[in-house]
Amino acid sequence: MLSCQKLEQEETLLIDFQQKDASFELFPKAPILSSYNSGWSGIHFEFHHQPSHDTPEHRLTMHTVCIAFNSTPSERWFDGYRQTEYQTVGATAIIPVGTLHRSLWFQDVQFMFLAIDPKLLVSLGAEVNLPDDIELIPQFATKKDPLLQGIFLAFKDELESINKGNNLYVEQLKTTLVIHLLKKYCVKQPQISIHNDGLPKYKLRQALEYINTHLNEDIKLADLAGVVAMSQFYFVRLFKHSMGVTPYHYVIQQRVEMAKQLLKQGKVTITDIALQCGFANQSHFTKHFRQLTGVTPKAYQKQ
Repeated sequence: MLSCQKLEQEETLLIDFQQKDASFELFPKAPILSSYNSGWSGIHFEFHHQPSHDTPEHRLTMHTVCIAFNSTPSERWFDGYRQTEYQTVGATAIIPVGTLHRSLWFQDVQFMFLAIDPKLLVSLGAEVNLPDDIELIPQFATKKDPLLQGIFLAFKDELESINKGNNLYVEQLKTTLVIHLLKKYCVKQPQISIHNDGLPKYKLRQALEYINTHLNEDIKLADLAGVVAMSQFYFVRLFKHSMGVTPYHYVIQQRVEMAKQLLKQGKVTITDIALQCGFANQSHFTKHFRQLTGVTPKAYQKQ
């Protein structure tokens, strides 16, 4: 009996989204958007618009979360168990690694999915005292998860904006996503400590000094958390409690303040100011400058 099960697993289509064009083994059309060349580690994101289709049975090497982007009737199988779904915008399916899976939809469909390396769940799970044997619970696309939907839209926006050097933002999103999955969809629930006082003053000072010193560089969440000898999850949480904003948004605020001083001097081009202040490019700089000041860098300089 065991040998038959092993043979079945070996013959089942195995999909690894870390491999280029892996989704062609499941879907007839290429994704509209893919994170394959983004440099993101531990995750893979795709946005699809597909015609009616029946995927072959398959198993995934990564935990995968899929969110519907339009309404469509569909069916889904987990380990041979079928359920009819009528997906609406935001309907969320979770396909744990190794689960035998198949999906069928009856008209054009738009959806996003994010595949997550199991090692990422283990490493972040260790931060909230979870053992290594992390097991996610399969979820049919019959309910919505607003937090996951917001995170997915943020990932999509990052890819569409073609901003390089936003690793801190992506790392924050990734950490929030994984911890949410562990809290809500994991067989074993994490024990998350509650801290109401924010970062200790000396640790907050260390973090702020590191940010100010490396403002024009690609600041990584792992480096910031390492400076204060704290897990990434708790660092983001306590930093926001202390400062009122996440580490990423604080970095953006400081870069904009630095840019204001350089714009007032009028000695450097806007493109050079963008790079000197740690922005990926001029459009990235202009986007965040306008969001925080209400005007473009050029208009600010004229004022």
